[in-house]
Amino acid sequence: MLQRKIELLCITCRRDDISYDEQVKLACEGGADMIQFRDKKMCDRELFETVVRLFEICKKYNVYFTINNRIDIADISNADGVHLGQKDLPVSYARKILGQEKIIGISASGIEKVLEADILSADYIGTGAIFPTDTKPEAVVRGLEVLKEIKKRNITKPIIAIGGINKDNVAEVIKAGADGVAVVSAVCGAADIKKEAQVIKEIIKNAKNIF
Repeated sequence: MLQRKIELLCITCRRDDISYDEQVKLACEGGADMIQFRDKKMCDRELFETVVRLFEICKKYNVYFTINNRIDIADISNADGVHLGQKDLPVSYARKILGQEKIIGISASGIEKVLEADILSADYIGTGAIFPTDTKPEAVVRGLEVLKEIKKRNITKPIIAIGGINKDNVAEVIKAGADGVAVVSAVCGAADIKKEAQVIKEIIKNAKNIF
């Protein structure tokens, strides 16, 4: 269950030059509202231990911490919640396991999937790819038009746009109708994580005030 608005959701990325701990700390310091941890290479033991550490860091900054697709790890670590893709286990199952208080995000690409997701018990809907992205090159690029269309449909859940979003285009994403954005390389992949998070967060706030 979301208690606060999600304007900047930072998704982790595996890097050789910086630990996940430092990555998350800097993103939190830069103004992230939520951290989503994603690493498909870790064994379950390492994943659990990492999640426990990162969750503690996020709690210090009052930042939500969720895990990509692993309902079991989210449950036993007591993290804030989980983000599910279209091919992951159903939202109804995640809600049954995690309960009403935990956050569940769902990915939905295209207007029809967003409409379907809106009637589920998820707390927010992630939609994209808005722009081409090296993080997921196979993703279908939806463009800003999908956000404008969603805005017309009176969707009840917060819409978090994802895919190729950075400081140069985030204002137009918000203007098109997104409640917030999810980024990977634009923050957690940046040379100065804290600074880039600060810049993007400020642009989002300014865009909302203007538009």
